[in-house]
Amino acid sequence: MDTKPKGVLILVSVSLGNPGDITQRAKELLEHSDILIGEESRTTSTLLKSLSINKEFLLCNEHSTAEDIRALGEMVLGSDLTVLISDAGTPGIEDPGRELVQEVLRRGGTVRSAPGPIAFGAALSISGFKISPFTFCGFLSRESSERKKELDRFLKPGHTLVFYETPYRYKAVLHDLDFVLKESGEERQIFLCLDLTLETEFQFRGKLSELLKIIDSLPKGNPVIVLSQRKGGSVFKADQKTFSKKNSQKPKNKK
Repeated sequence: MDTKPKGVLILVSVSLGNPGDITQRAKELLEHSDILIGEESRTTSTLLKSLSINKEFLLCNEHSTAEDIRALGEMVLGSDLTVLISDAGTPGIEDPGRELVQEVLRRGGTVRSAPGPIAFGAALSISGFKISPFTFCGFLSRESSERKKELDRFLKPGHTLVFYETPYRYKAVLHDLDFVLKESGEERQIFLCLDLTLETEFQFRGKLSELLKIIDSLPKGNPVIVLSQRKGGSVFKADQKTFSKKNSQKPKNKK
């Protein structure tokens, strides 16, 4: 008797940008899945081509409607093995994949993980700050007034904060963060990382006021921002700032 469960959705992590970071298990799951669901067509096609995998795939992204998610959920339940990937990193964190996860679980399906790179974990680990407890804030609102309210709320517990932003908005977000910190009378250390894992990776550790002095000269890389805890929480001195930049590959979005 075949007891193999049907309706299994596996969330497979891919690299944050450096193609060497994808795992062997991820490659095998991509190759042998009955259904493959990606985030964006071009990025998914490029990944499959780089792995010499020739197969069709479906999409689950910000344009997917509630009806689309229900249809995908039904397909997952009718298949043995479905793989979900995002454009970069781990799916289901800050992308519409989490809606598909909820739909599959609602239908009684099984959701599993093939873990790997995740941007906020990588940034926390190299920040040099005390990490626990920390708050992952995801993406902040697009409107400056709403962002300031969110930042004020996230700052109150005093935890280490880590959040994502877009390459086109992170500079404005850092100015909003500076405003909120000044209003609260706090001064924390900041770690900004652009293009994690790529040769183009840029790092800054130090005071936000020092970062803002050079902010206009920074590229539109994919950012992860980490803010230290209210009291200390850093392994480097308060007046120390660190820069690091290399040059090479084009970045991908993170998850």
